[in-house]
Amino acid sequence: MRNTRKILIALVVVLAMMMSVATLFASAASQPETLYLTPNANWKQSNARFAAYFFGNGETWVSMTDADGDGVYEVKVPTDKVYPSVIFCRMNPSATANNWNNKWNQTADLTVPTDGPNHYTVKEGTWDSGGGTWST
Repeated sequence: MRNTRKILIALVVVLAMMMSVATLFASAASQPETLYLTPNANWKQSNARFAAYFFGNGETWVSMTDADGDGVYEVKVPTDKVYPSVIFCRMNPSATANNWNNKWNQTADLTVPTDGPNHYTVKEGTWDSGGGTWST
């Protein structure tokens, strides 16, 4: 009886762990590979650069680029963990490190989209946490 109980407990623990891993992989698969940012006119001033701060399951900073010069900045979503949240930041161009000391402006805390829209446009006329919209 005692061994049966131990086996049952072990089985429940293993099943719970397997479900957690499956949920983690499903969440990672539904996140976009790339996020896009269109800064407003305010954010484009002073030759600013841009970075994304991913958080909620640890934290990491990633620099954004505009490789094709179209005014839309891209960032690869980190794949080391599932980060449920992101903040887009306008950064001091004379500093190379991505951190809060070098941040000039930021969006509000945003949820990394899992349903299609992966392009964030900062609302015109705003500086910090002023809103914006997700689109495809």
